[in-house]
Amino acid sequence: MPKSAAEKAAEAERVQQVQQRLAAAKVTRDQRKADAEFDFWADVAAAIDNGEVKQTEACDAIGFKREYVRRQLIEHRAQAAARAATDTPDSTD
Repeated sequence: MPKSAAEKAAEAERVQQVQQRLAAAKVTRDQRKADAEFDFWADVAAAIDNGEVKQTEACDAIGFKREYVRRQLIEHRAQAAARAATDTPDSTD
């Protein structure tokens, strides 16, 4: 038996709500992944910057090539600076 217009509308509404929930879950997942990646490279940078390990020793520990780590640390430092700039209140307000 075919669905009535009201049933079709209810089904469409239900599907739309689920799609919105899933889209929001994906945004949350992506943010958590980005935060975890940022935290990982912060730990690597801190270990190298504090002199705990040399960059090559850090590379051995994490299993990445030196050039990749170098590029990631450059990107991480840029992200850290950008985060710091957005977290700092503007004194001209």
